[in-house]
Amino acid sequence: MSARNHSSYSYELVLELNSLFAKRSAQTSAVTIAIIVIGTIGNTFVLAAYWKLFKRKSKQLKGRYFMPHLAVADLIACAVGSFVFLYFDFHRLIFTSDVGCRLSTFAAWSTNSVSVLMLLVISVNRYLKICRPHHPQMTLYWKRAALIIIIVVSIISCAPFLYFSGVRQGRTNTTEFADVIDLPPHLHNKVLPYHQCATAKDNTIWWKIYYSALFVVQFGNMVAMIVLYVPMGKIIYEKYRQNKLSRTISRTAGLSDDRGTNTANNESNDESGVHSTDIVESSEFTSRNVTDLTQVRKHRGRQHKAWNNAKNRFTIMFLVVVIVYAITNLPTFVFLYTYFENNRFRRYFISDSSFEVFNLVLSLPRIHLINNIVNPFIYGYFDLTFRKEVKAICTSIIVKPKQICCSR
Repeated sequence: MSARNHSSYSYELVLELNSLFAKRSAQTSAVTIAIIVIGTIGNTFVLAAYWKLFKRKSKQLKGRYFMPHLAVADLIACAVGSFVFLYFDFHRLIFTSDVGCRLSTFAAWSTNSVSVLMLLVISVNRYLKICRPHHPQMTLYWKRAALIIIIVVSIISCAPFLYFSGVRQGRTNTTEFADVIDLPPHLHNKVLPYHQCATAKDNTIWWKIYYSALFVVQFGNMVAMIVLYVPMGKIIYEKYRQNKLSRTISRTAGLSDDRGTNTANNESNDESGVHSTDIVESSEFTSRNVTDLTQVRKHRGRQHKAWNNAKNRFTIMFLVVVIVYAITNLPTFVFLYTYFENNRFRRYFISDSSFEVFNLVLSLPRIHLINNIVNPFIYGYFDLTFRKEVKAICTSIIVKPKQICCSR
């Protein structure tokens, strides 16, 4: 057999082996496709809801400046990251474009970095509103500046991936994959070439320093957000406790007040825009006075409860977002660090693992994508304004086609 024919035959075997890997990782690829679909639909709903509020110039946009921007960042990060992983799944051994490998790795990491840093800025903004309400707040100018800084920092911090990543070439014996895929007879004990896109083309000391620094920054980012949310949690808990005590005292006073005229005090809040009116009634006690006073007391109680629930729910919502971020991002960093530092683990992952373990470990680097798709569901649970807008959008989508059909 000539050298050219032998090379062509080897390439055909590599293509077949790559196809077997793609079939074995079908479960992981299916999950990645689901992430694209869910992330795109969910974040599009977020953008549509806030676009409606923006067109109406609604006051509900106050305090929600970063939410549509976070949705854009999540939408881009989810789409880019998912498509990159999908391409890797179908070109595990035949990724020949070195430039494409470097650009795709940089794009996946930098877009995710934008989303992560935006969560930190949101944490700072909520901390100022809750814990430092009488101190200088983030103005519109500083919010826009923060977005620009986030993008610049993300590009600079992830730029080294353009240098460290690339296509790794080599030769491997097919028997190493016998536990992962079912090899046909003609693929047993064959030494074949491969081209694989690697986050770190060469495991050099400079890569270890860079990735260790990146891990420290990522972990520090999580710690910073936790430090910011702990005092906010304490304040929210204290307000809940005070409100509960206040309602208990009000009910007791209402039961003991059998005769006379009661006056309700004004209450207001600059963020919620909820106000109550003073009540001045006649000194003569009538059944109508009692009914009106009872209704006003109930109305004031509902307003006061709604304001506190809205403000606290908004902060708790972002706290849940941060917790999900920590849970979904840590496994990616830990896996990659272990993969590059532990030769025994790397060999087990590549060749000695079972099919189930292979797919499980294959999913670890992409768990962080979950962080980009869950935020719309968190908003829907905690943010009543967002939930209301989404319901209106869904209703219009369902009703309009029916109206068109009926008109015909």
